[in-house]
Amino acid sequence: MKDFFLANGSVFRQIFYTTAMVYDRREQEPFPPVNVYLCDGRVLVQALVPGLDMNDITVAVEGKDLLLEGTMRRDSGRYVREERYSGHFRRRIPLECAVHSHARLEMRNGILHIELQKKG
Repeated sequence: MKDFFLANGSVFRQIFYTTAMVYDRREQEPFPPVNVYLCDGRVLVQALVPGLDMNDITVAVEGKDLLLEGTMRRDSGRYVREERYSGHFRRRIPLECAVHSHARLEMRNGILHIELQKKG
C-alpha cells in the first residue's frame, strides 16, 4: 500500500493493482459468484454466469450441497486486457438445509436462477 500526502498534511492510501494481481485475485475468488436465499419451504440461488447457456452448466444436489459445474470459453485472439474468468469451474455451495434433488432452473440476463424445495 502506498501513502500519499495531501497539501493539508492528511494521508490517504491507494492500492495500485497490476495485471498479475488481478489474475491472482480472480483465481482466489469462487466462481460463479452466487446469492443464496432461504425462504419458506424453498431455497433460491442466483449464480452470475454471463455468456453461458443453460446447456453449458451442470447443476446437481449432493446432500446439503449444491454443485455448479461448467466451462467459460475464451474467445481466440490477442487480448489487450483480460479480466473475465475463463476456463472450467466447479463450485460447491453449502446449503443450510436438506433439499430435493429436482430443481427449477431459469436463465435471465446472464443470471442462473435455481429454485430448490426444502425437505420436510
